Amino acid sequence: MMNYLRNMKKPFDVVFVSLLVLILISVVLFGCGRNEPEESVEETEQITENVTESVQEQTEQPEEPKLVCLGTYKLTAYCGCSKCCGKWGENRPVDEYGKTIVRTAGGYRAVEGVTVAADISVLPYGTKVIINDHEYTVQDRGGAINGNIIDIYFEFHQAALEFGVQYANVYVYEKIERKVETNDQM
Repeated sequence: MMNYLRNMKKPFDVVFVSLLVLILISVVLFGCGRNEPEESVEETEQITENVTESVQEQTEQPEEPKLVCLGTYKLTAYCGCSKCCGKWGENRPVDEYGKTIVRTAGGYRAVEGVTVAADISVLPYGTKVIINDHEYTVQDRGGAINGNIIDIYFEFHQAALEFGVQYANVYVYEKIERKVETNDQM
């Protein structure tokens, strides 16, 4: 929601600044009572240049985060059953539709297409990883998952079996540090 409000503020700022420029130009050219039109035109051009630069700075799009390859990982698959999860897969609660609720070690509800388990000393909880152009989130860990291994969650045991063992490059988003510009002239 915060990003939406920030993005909505930018067009408002551009419109506001543009209206301010028009008002300033009108006042300088027609209503300020000066008898030196050449000087007013020069001042107006300078104001217009300053406002144009300001508007361009405000409307610049943020950089897209770049992907960084972590290397080739062994990909395995699991579901919430006791064959895949051992004692943790037993006696799981069900939701109002009778579907088994699988909670991860990170406290998340496991979701196919989102949840993966990883070595959290390498990829901490919440890390977004991209595997074969699909984004997953590290929400689980496992006793046999060490180093460059990622276990992908599936709803059904058969789907996990069909996935089998694969190898693929794993990517993460590069962290971009935003520089906060300070204006000491204010």
